[in-house]
Amino acid sequence: MNESTTHAPDLPRSEPRHDPVSVCTLPADRLSDRLAWIRSEILPYVVTRKPIEDGVAWELEDAPGLAERLDQLVARERECCSGIRFQHRPSQTKGRRRLEVHGIDPGSAIFADAERSAGRRPGVARALATATGVGSLISLVVCCALPLAAAAIFGAVAAVPFASLDQPWIIAGVAILSGAAAFVWQRRS
Repeated sequence: MNESTTHAPDLPRSEPRHDPVSVCTLPADRLSDRLAWIRSEILPYVVTRKPIEDGVAWELEDAPGLAERLDQLVARERECCSGIRFQHRPSQTKGRRRLEVHGIDPGSAIFADAERSAGRRPGVARALATATGVGSLISLVVCCALPLAAAAIFGAVAAVPFASLDQPWIIAGVAILSGAAAFVWQRRS
């Protein structure tokens, strides 16, 4: 049999509990689709991945619709992977969800993407929210706090160079530039 028709891309073949083909009854094309769906709909929310006795536990940052997607994943996996048990459980951490996967080796390559994504980049919405906050904070410091501090410490004469910073277009410009820089930095790290 041709290896490319029996294995999901980027997942090495090895022991049964390491190889999705050996535990999943989906045809290769549907398995690839399923893994792609997991990568796009579930893995972006993974915060941590920890080994448990007979598998792994994922902690996911809660987001609108995530509970339904996790329940959908559990239902889908029950149809095709009798050797693996997925359980969507309450998390001990507020604002998170927990997904336990039993019946696989915790070090397996089945969900290797989760390990690479755990604790990594936040979603775009969260990155934008953080960047907006950073931009506003920097704008507040540069355009408000700095002139006030200069006047308080050095007197009114020292604040004269900062007097033009109270223009709305300068405040907005500083906020937008610093927010954009924070967003780019956050998405690269």
